[in-house]
Order: sequence, then C-alpha cells, then structure tokens
Amino acid sequence: MNLLYEGIRRLMELLYGICGDYGVAIVWITVMIRLCMAPLNQKQHQLLKKQQKLSSEAEKIKKKHRNNKEKINAELEKLYRAEGTGSMGCLLSLLQFPIMLALYHGIRRAVVVDVGTVLLPWVPSLLMRDSTFILPIITVIIQMLPQLMPYVGFFKSLNLQKMSIPMIFIMLLMNSWFACMLPAGIELYYMISGLFVSVEQVVYSRLAVS
Repeated sequence: MNLLYEGIRRLMELLYGICGDYGVAIVWITVMIRLCMAPLNQKQHQLLKKQQKLSSEAEKIKKKHRNNKEKINAELEKLYRAEGTGSMGCLLSLLQFPIMLALYHGIRRAVVVDVGTVLLPWVPSLLMRDSTFILPIITVIIQMLPQLMPYVGFFKSLNLQKMSIPMIFIMLLMNSWFACMLPAGIELYYMISGLFVSVEQVVYSRLAVS
C-alpha cells in the first residue's frame, strides 16, 4: 500500500506544480481516478441490476409456490444456478477500497503545510476541519444523492435501486458524523467523488432503459 500512497503523493505534487493550488489538484486527481474506475463501476452497476432482477424473480417463485417449501427451494436453486452472479459484486466493491484508501493517505501526505484553496475561500487550511460546517453539509447532501434520487420526480423513471427510509436515515447520520471529522482536503475529495457517483448512477440507468 505504501507504493500506492507514494504514487498518489507524487501525482498530487505534480498537479500542484501545474495549477499552484492543492484544492484544484485534489479535484483533478479525484476526477482522474474516478474516470479510471468508471469501467469497474459500470460492471458493478450491471451486476446490481441483475441482482435486482433475480430478487424480483425469487419473490414471484415464493408467491407461486408459497405452500410448497421444497418446490420453492428447488426453483430458487435452479434460478441462482442459471443467472446467479456469485460474489462478483462484493469483489468489485472490495477492489475499490485500496484505491480510495491510497487517495486518502496520498492527499494527507502531499498537503503537509497549512494552506487553503480558492475553491473553499472560507476554510483557512485544507488540513483543518471546516468550523463553519458549510463543507460537511454540502458533502453529506452530495453523498446522499444516490440514495435520494430514486424517490424524486424525474429519476423515478430510471428505475434506480431504492434503499429503505430507515437505512437512508442511518446513512445520513453516519455520513454526517464522518464528514464533521474529516479535514477540508479529504472532504473535498469525498464531495467530488460523490458527484461522480451520482452522475454515473444516472448515466448507467439511462443506458439501461434506452
């Protein structure tokens, strides 16, 4: 992992040398990494849609044979054997963690002095938490967009995967606590990354229904 951390740090310093602003450099490197991960995210989205379809088929089987447990088990086994995705979805999710962790530590290693950014003029240092809570609030709203979009107007037609209201509330609390603990530089990364996730979700869903 140290090799990844060092690679991110060097890239961060290279971008800083070009633009002269660590905040802008964080945005650039976040966009670059998200673009590199786009094919992986698309594959994961396809697997999630397939799992949604399997869940729907499984519910139909349970209703059709609700009085015959053995028949339900047999039909479900046949369904999962023919269409099952196995653990590939979990594997794809896990593959993203080392990259995200490397970016997190790479940013912390690169930004070693108290310096602000033109992107966040009210924050004196990217190494400090935003005492005004403006950035945490914006970050939490953006991070929650993928969970909220399926319940909003236009996005309902895209058949986005829904999360239950209690789970959305739990995620809101967790994201709020997490956002308040992070220095501004890392929050900037999470904010841009969250925007990418939301855009990707809409694009992949539009492609699926077109």
